[in-house]
Formats: sequence, C-alpha cells, structure tokens
Amino acid sequence: MKTIISCLLILLLFCMPLQRGLAQHCPTPGKAKLLADFDLYRSILEKTHAGLYKYHSKEQIDSIFTAGRKQITAITDVCGFYRQLTTIMSYIGSLHDDIFLPDKLKKQLFAAKGYFPYPVKLADGKLLVNIDGQKMAVGTEIHSINGVPVQQIIPGLYKYYTTDGFNISGKSEGINAWFPWFYFLEYGAAGSFRVNDSITLPAVSLPAYVAQYKKRHSLALDTAMGDNYTFRLIDSSRAAILTVPTFALGNAESAKHAAYKQFLHSSFNTLKAKNIRHLIVDIRGNGGGTDPNDLLTFSYLAYQPFKENASAFTLFQRVPYRQYCTDDTADVRDLEENLLDEHNRFREGKYYQNPDYCRFWQPDSLAFRGNLYLLVDPAVASAASLFASMVRSEGHARVIGSETMGGYYGHTGHNSLSYRLPQSGITFSISVVDLEQYVQPKKEIPYGAGILPDKIIHNSRTDFINNHDAVMDSVLLFIRAERSGMQAAGGR
Repeated sequence: MKTIISCLLILLLFCMPLQRGLAQHCPTPGKAKLLADFDLYRSILEKTHAGLYKYHSKEQIDSIFTAGRKQITAITDVCGFYRQLTTIMSYIGSLHDDIFLPDKLKKQLFAAKGYFPYPVKLADGKLLVNIDGQKMAVGTEIHSINGVPVQQIIPGLYKYYTTDGFNISGKSEGINAWFPWFYFLEYGAAGSFRVNDSITLPAVSLPAYVAQYKKRHSLALDTAMGDNYTFRLIDSSRAAILTVPTFALGNAESAKHAAYKQFLHSSFNTLKAKNIRHLIVDIRGNGGGTDPNDLLTFSYLAYQPFKENASAFTLFQRVPYRQYCTDDTADVRDLEENLLDEHNRFREGKYYQNPDYCRFWQPDSLAFRGNLYLLVDPAVASAASLFASMVRSEGHARVIGSETMGGYYGHTGHNSLSYRLPQSGITFSISVVDLEQYVQPKKEIPYGAGILPDKIIHNSRTDFINNHDAVMDSVLLFIRAERSGMQAAGGR
C-alpha cells in the first residue's frame, strides 16, 4: 500500500504543470533532445551515485525515472524539464546533491519581476512574515497565497531543497531563505500576490527580495552564533558553552585546523582545571565542513574508541561520462587517483574503502566527563550531522532541539562530481561515496531519519517574534534547576 501511495504522489508531482510567467524565458529544445538528456541523466546517476538505492529499492527508483520520462512532450520547456529532474534528485535523498538551471536562463529569471516580496519563516508549523512590511506586520501568519492554501504550497516546494533520506524538517532551511524563488519555479511569475484573501502585495525582482532578506526580522538570532567557534564559561552554574557553527576549518595540514586544534585543547583543559560539570555544545546552523575537524571535536567527548564510518564505497574508480563532466581536468585526475588508492577493495560491483583510511580514534586525555548537552537544528548537515550522530550514538549526552537534515545512520558524501546535460544546459552535482556511519542502532530513530533529539524543542511563533532562543534558554534553566537541587541536597 505504501508503495502504491508513493507512486501516486510521484505521478502527481510530475503532472503538475509549470504555471504562467516562465514560458517567455524558458526555451523548448524539443522532445527528442530532452529525452536524450533525461536518459543521460539517468545513466550518469546509475553509474556514479553510490547512494542511489540507499533509501529506496531499485524498483522504486526505476518507477520514478519511468514516470518522469513519460511527462516529456513536444511542448516541455527547460524549466518544466528542470522540475522533473529536481523531483527525482530530491526523491533519491542525499543532501549533497544539487541541480541548476543554465546560467544564462537563471540570470534572466532572477532579473524578471514576479516574485513574492517578503521574507518568510516556518515556525511552529506556520508560515510567518519575517519582516515588518508596509502591509503585513512581522509574525503575521500566511494562510494562503493567490487562493492556494499554504498547507498545499509548502509540500510542493520540498523538491527544490535536498536533504538526507526521508527528512522533511531540513527543507524548511531552504524555504526560509528561498521561498520566492521556489514559489516562482512552482507557480510562475505573478503581477501581485493576494495573501489571506484580503491583502495584495506587489511583485518584485529577486534582487529586490534579497535586499529585503538581508533586513529580515530574524537576522539577529540567525547570525547570533557568527562564523567563528567560541568558548565561554558560565561561572554561576559551573557550566560552559562551546559553539561550533562550522567544521569548514581546513584539512589536517592547514593553519586553520591547527588553530582549531589548539582552541579545543585549551578549552577542554580549562574545563578540567576548573572542574566544570556542565558543557553545552551548540552546533546549530553547522552545515558541515572538512575532516578531521568533526572527528577531532568528538575525541574530546567520546568514551570509547571510534571511527568515521563502518563502511564506505563508490561505484567507480574512473569517472564515467567524462565528456559531460564540468570539473577541471586536474580535479578529475585527483579524484580518480584518490579512489584508486583509497577505494581499492572490489566486491559485488562496488569499490569499498581500504581500512587503512578509516582507523580508530581514541578519546582525548582531556575528554569531558560531566553532563553534556548537544544542541541541534534542521540546518545541521554533512560532517556536523556525522558528529551529532556519534554523540547521540554513545548516549552520554542530552541531545536537544530539532531533527537534523543530515542522516543518523549514514550519508552519501566526500568526493563530488558535476555534469552538464548538453541539450538543456542543466547542470547537476552529486557526491559519490556512500557511508554507513559508525553508530549504534536506535529503535527510536528509523532508517532514513536525521539525528532525532532526546528532547524536541521548536521555537514558537512568540519566540520568533521576540527573537527568543528557546532551545538555549531551556538548557540553561535545566542546568540551574539541577544545580539548585544539588546545592539544596548538600552537594557541590
């Protein structure tokens, strides 16, 4: 039954026609040319995408390709074709995958007037205005746009933002930032927008929207963590907060990594010297980065030896369809050399990672042994979700916040490739190494889910309007209450 429902949803997605306003910009190459591009797209994914069947059976993946191909007609334009390819890519379920309209076409569409004018924010299950506009106050709930209920609009935009597995919460990150663009792709341009059947907003160009987005109401809270890692003590609670907004801190040989390594050593040395009993590790907004920054950080929290993954494989050692690959020749050569060296254990049609490239790490001598709290949100992805999954797996921390877009059990990542489809000009990029992470199965976390917190806390509409960090405040209140209880009982 679930398979039948899934196929029906796929067909509905493909059958929804692209609305007015795009046809004047989008060329129509012709059915034969688009079919050739579609078949090439499928072949490239089948030969390069190690995670193609990670969350769906081959039968299910074949069915979505078949459904998409049937929708290509003589009047299908590049924008409609893009929608079909995007639907497939989103269905596969790898947040590292992305797909792009041709640069010239995208530039024309960006300059066109016909976009929703206000930044929005999904909060507490509601779509809220994220700026104090002239006609709508910040925090106003949007119920409908041009007669279409928001409950219908939002799910239709999910395909434009990839997440791992079956994750939905992470798609809010893309919608919060690019709602006008996604809406434009789905419904076409509009001269104006009738909101809640009572308010009319004028359409704008995308650059005009971006200017508004830079002044959005939630900007202060969105950027509160900044771009740099920080460490601070809360002496009154014998607690500390370690904030790591990114793991894009260079590889093992870089100066940035060396500085981060020294920062961690100093921070955890302070924790030990001052006998700090509560540590909050805040990785909200962390979209990942480079090895070994995630593993190094976890070594200061781990109780047991650990490694990056239980297994990793790719489908090739020599890049298939190289004539359509847009990466630099030197980069392709480096990738092939890396795969020949690192993924040289061939079995059952896959090239598995040489164990020498995935050795065990040991917990650091300064590893924290007090009460640990990990803060996560839907933006946590890639290396950050790998880090969060290891923390969640060991079970010594309270994980608090919202489900991450990065998968708990694994992801398709590491090396990437980019291709261009010659007839449509559409380009896409994918990661080509599939990893099963070194984590313990959790009955409360189904396969295909992100890291599910022990305690789920969502910012409410009131929190959004007040720019209130409900997640951090709840943890601090818990620590203070626990500290007060211990003091009342005569403890330290």
